[in-house]
Amino acid sequence: MKRTEKSTLEDTLLQLAARFREQAFCRYVKDCPEYKRLLEIACEADKAYYEMELTDQQRELIDGLLSSRSDASECELTLTYVAGVLDGIIFLRDFGFLDMYMMEKSA
Repeated sequence: MKRTEKSTLEDTLLQLAARFREQAFCRYVKDCPEYKRLLEIACEADKAYYEMELTDQQRELIDGLLSSRSDASECELTLTYVAGVLDGIIFLRDFGFLDMYMMEKSA
């Protein structure tokens, strides 16, 4: 497979995984009290940041830092989600559940 084809495939799979992760988050996690508590802390820090008297250069530098951290975190979350899905499949395989399912389908 050409490198460009591989890159396109990887990008597509990561985009799909990110969408599934976002949907799972909305179903299972967004109402978690600990998440809400941490989100409130982040919002307060965000307000304090925008109230700071910074030069345009300082604000641009900090905004770039925050944006790059956010991008890295989003990627990490998606890769962790994919790793969890793979762990689930390996668990099912190792304990024979996939074999049982395949045997039922062929019978």
